[in-house]
Amino acid sequence: MASHLMEPSPWTPVPSLLAALLLLVRDCLPEGQAWPQTVSDVLRLTGAGKSQSYAMLQRVRTLLPSLVGTPGRPAASPLETSTRETLLLAVRDYLVEHPGAITGTSDRRMYSDGFRRFIVGLVGSGPPGHETSLADLAFTTSVPLGTLKEWVHPPEARAPRHLETLPAVKGEEAPAPSPEPRRSTPSDVMAPPSPALSPVAPPDWIRTTHLQQVVTLWLSWKGTFLAFCKMLRTEHRLPYGDTFIGSFLQSAGLRQRRRAQPVEAPWSSGTFRSLFPGAQWLGDGTTLVVTIQGQRFSYNVQAELDVATNALVGFHVSDAEDEDAVRHAYEHGKHTAGGPPLAHTLDNRPCNHSPATQQVMEDTILLRATAGRGQAKAPLEGAFGLFQQAMPPLVVPGETSQDVARRMLQLILTAWAVGRNGKPRRRLRGKTPAETYANASPTPEAVQEARDWFDELQRRQEQARLTREARLDPVRRELLQVGLAELGIPDEEHRLEIALAGYSRDAIARGLATFQAKQELGTLPPDAEPGRYLGGIIRNLHIRQETEQIAVHLLEQRIRLCDLTLTPLIHAAENLQTELPQTALPQACVDRALEAPYEVDFRFWSQAAAKALASQPTKQVRDLYQALSRRIAATFKADRMRRQDLIDRLAHVAATAI
Repeated sequence: MASHLMEPSPWTPVPSLLAALLLLVRDCLPEGQAWPQTVSDVLRLTGAGKSQSYAMLQRVRTLLPSLVGTPGRPAASPLETSTRETLLLAVRDYLVEHPGAITGTSDRRMYSDGFRRFIVGLVGSGPPGHETSLADLAFTTSVPLGTLKEWVHPPEARAPRHLETLPAVKGEEAPAPSPEPRRSTPSDVMAPPSPALSPVAPPDWIRTTHLQQVVTLWLSWKGTFLAFCKMLRTEHRLPYGDTFIGSFLQSAGLRQRRRAQPVEAPWSSGTFRSLFPGAQWLGDGTTLVVTIQGQRFSYNVQAELDVATNALVGFHVSDAEDEDAVRHAYEHGKHTAGGPPLAHTLDNRPCNHSPATQQVMEDTILLRATAGRGQAKAPLEGAFGLFQQAMPPLVVPGETSQDVARRMLQLILTAWAVGRNGKPRRRLRGKTPAETYANASPTPEAVQEARDWFDELQRRQEQARLTREARLDPVRRELLQVGLAELGIPDEEHRLEIALAGYSRDAIARGLATFQAKQELGTLPPDAEPGRYLGGIIRNLHIRQETEQIAVHLLEQRIRLCDLTLTPLIHAAENLQTELPQTALPQACVDRALEAPYEVDFRFWSQAAAKALASQPTKQVRDLYQALSRRIAATFKADRMRRQDLIDRLAHVAATAI
């Protein structure tokens, strides 16, 4: 081709672009046409004029650089200085008005619910936040970008499916800003960590002034509880610990915290009377799994333990915990100890107190373990725990069958029991449980005293049963008696009937219907005991119905009486309608519901928020609902159940408006 047609280009050709141009020319050549070598060949092949061809060449050279860009996304336009200053001033003003809204260090910060709602509101409330990218907003507000994305697009803020999104709250909520403090004590006026603070408890008149100051500061505080306690000690020199402050605020009704469950030792003092060996045995079963060549076999191990010596006197391995397992373990214990105990304690499983079991144990006093109290079988439960800790996983290679696995487990338990009973104990003054049991020789007076004590326990249990039975509603008992018979749940002594008759009639009826439906559909757990499973269903339904009825009737009574508690709420709602535009009412009511210190306040503002949302134009309800849901989801300090209930109320209004 002519040299003037190949003159240097004013830009450096990109290999990919040059290859694309050559491929384009090749595709335009007629089939079988050779590549043109000169300008004349090009003009003759295309039929174009020479002047027009050179003019078009210059145009193409001018346009080619614009076809090639730099790799990656285009650079975002920098944030304008005026927008950044506006955002900074807005954040500054909020922090001045809400002390404690941000606490912590640069490594880990904690934000108040109000601050989260403030930032989320910047994103969706128009300029300047609406026009700012999340990265710039994170840099300006000093909130990490990942945290800001979770606030703006939380999983809890999804709309319902009929609104093309889902509002249900799933999973665990974000970590609470302040963990629960330890349990309080009446004299919890501890010395603060700062040496400048005096550890001496102040006089009563000074403490009264301090407590008034604590209430005043807490009502205006927007940060976390731990940061508030630290502020009291460092900024106001109030010598009180976190637990004392939390207990005081809770007693004043200004803060709610989950009550800590009491942690009791498995061997609580006073649970058992250590009379003498052979006075009382404990019987219970546990499940062990043996794995052989990848096959898992599950067995029940029924064990018998002497309370005084902590000796394991008998056990039996079976496929399930039933009457035969209890009988074999008991007979094994009698053979080991040389005779039956004076009293035998078993849990409340039906198989442990069936007529067949009572006939086998007719030579001993049969006692029931206290329901819902783990200490009732603490020594035996502790023995099972030690076995699980001492033994490696029961995985056996080689040829297997279920009988072989059972035999191997029997041998393992035998070796463990012999070793355990032969270990000296400090509690037994250096003797082993086996030696203590074998050498025991209780006096006739001790035997009679133990027998009288067990007879007294049996009398108390029977008296308590008769008292509960006399207080029960005959209609509920008849409903349960017929229902248990239809479901095929054995209850010969009417113990399950008496235990469940204390719940409401509606809960009993719905529980029986639920169990029957699960039974017919085959959705009952395969290892579930029918009586216990039915009891759990009825108990949960009763608690749920009771809670709902309390909430409904409480609000109705407050509205009807218009008492001192509700009057300020009604006035506050009227003031909001007067001061705020109609479009701002839903958000204002939602904020007050999330910050409500009492349950009645929360329900009042929840209803007000639902009414305010329903009064909005139909076209705006859906978008407003999604914005409110994001705002609710960002309020981590609010109770999770409250947030779910509030989103559910708003979702119902939004679904009705469509």
